[in-house]
Amino acid sequence: MALFLALRPAEEQTGGARAPAAAAEKRARYRNRAVLRDSAPAAQPEARPTISGLVYGSDGNTLAGATVVASTFEVAGNVLSTAGSVKSDERGRFELALPDGTYQLNASAEGYGTTSTTAHPGEAVSLVLSRSGVIEGRVLDERGEPVRRFALDVLSAVTAETPATPPLFSRTFDSPDGSFRIDQLPSWQFTVRATAAGFAPAFSPMIAVAAGDVEKMDLTLSQGCILTGHAVDPSGAPLPGVYVDAESLIAVGEMSPVAMEAAAQAQTEDDGSFSLPHVPKGTVAVRGYDGSNAVSSMEIEVSSCDDLPPVKLVMSPGGSLSGVARDADGKPIAGARITLAHRPIGFVNTVSDAQGRFEFEQVPPGALRVIMQRGEQVMMAGVEIAEGKTTQQDIAFPPQGTGEIRGRVTVGGKPLPGARLVLATAVGDEGAIGMYYPVTAEDGSYRASGLPPGPYILNVESTSTGAGLRVRPGEVATMDLQVVDPPSMKGKEAALPPPQ
Repeated sequence: MALFLALRPAEEQTGGARAPAAAAEKRARYRNRAVLRDSAPAAQPEARPTISGLVYGSDGNTLAGATVVASTFEVAGNVLSTAGSVKSDERGRFELALPDGTYQLNASAEGYGTTSTTAHPGEAVSLVLSRSGVIEGRVLDERGEPVRRFALDVLSAVTAETPATPPLFSRTFDSPDGSFRIDQLPSWQFTVRATAAGFAPAFSPMIAVAAGDVEKMDLTLSQGCILTGHAVDPSGAPLPGVYVDAESLIAVGEMSPVAMEAAAQAQTEDDGSFSLPHVPKGTVAVRGYDGSNAVSSMEIEVSSCDDLPPVKLVMSPGGSLSGVARDADGKPIAGARITLAHRPIGFVNTVSDAQGRFEFEQVPPGALRVIMQRGEQVMMAGVEIAEGKTTQQDIAFPPQGTGEIRGRVTVGGKPLPGARLVLATAVGDEGAIGMYYPVTAEDGSYRASGLPPGPYILNVESTSTGAGLRVRPGEVATMDLQVVDPPSMKGKEAALPPPQ
């Protein structure tokens, strides 16, 4: 969910990404790798695959007129743009024809909280919207005076290593007294971001608001700081035309820092210099993007605007990753979707060749996630990339087991057909995770078989409904799930977002 804070339209945008600013159109040097591109055009136009499905309310009825938006990464893991948008029909159905790739999908409707999930063309998903709570408050400047024109975004709490999800709600307010009211909130934990021309963004604490609850909140905007610097290559030569942004990182309890999307953007001049206005105080990640190098990042602490030193952002080629996609028997898999996922790069997709081989170039150094998908089975593993080196790492599905999970999913007491479930379990001792995506039938039933033994986390995708259970060899574990509006969280610990 491109994000240029000064260029919001006046009308409401629910659950969608904003169009990229004019400056973004000049950034042709950085190629969007979230969308798969063919090496040559097809001889004849072919029908595009679609992302389709149904939108439900938590009463079990389908919702007509819900807005469904598909977003993909315009630049990298914190800058998304809208790839397609549609409203559900009178039966609650929607369909989006999109190029092959990875998309963040949002659904929203008046009076309901927005929900989101990740989807690929060719998949069918059911999205469930819970009834929303309410936030009321004011946006003020440092003197306590009301800010008359401002924008508010509701953002999921995703860690600084995770590709961005779209804003769950966006609206520009014209308010003489700085007051606002939001009644389209998710059922999980989120933060509210306030922005206005001439100010740095301000963020609320993490909060969860259940249906029927009303929370009060005031947000204070300051001018922030001006962050200057230069982008250079490894030899120290200046690099013009590099897209640079600054993103706030906020500590949340014992979680790793939560990333708050791009707070300021700029493009380097001919001498490699850049200036980022209205940068908020605190921990800030500064990143640079161009088409000749990997995404380069550095973290700085902004404590005072008076003694803020210039930033030297060194752009480098990064490393590369190559390997072979394998099945549980070690045999190569042709045509498997392989995805790198990381905040600086978003989703980078490729497909294994006839020998199962895959390769990624210009990968920023550090710890990333590599994901292999074939049908309803997904394997996610960690990989460490070193600057200037090629990392060789195969990825394989775990051996098939003899366990099984069955159950039924209902919403409002009615069957929920076409809902994707996420089953996740640890594989081995290296932090790998095996994931399975069964889809409910017309009667709401689901079944996942051939599962290896161990503990599993089960979640109804796009909702906060889930449970834990254990699979034993040769046995059938049963878990029924009912999607309901979450109870009031006042005085309780808030829930985390659903898995993406």
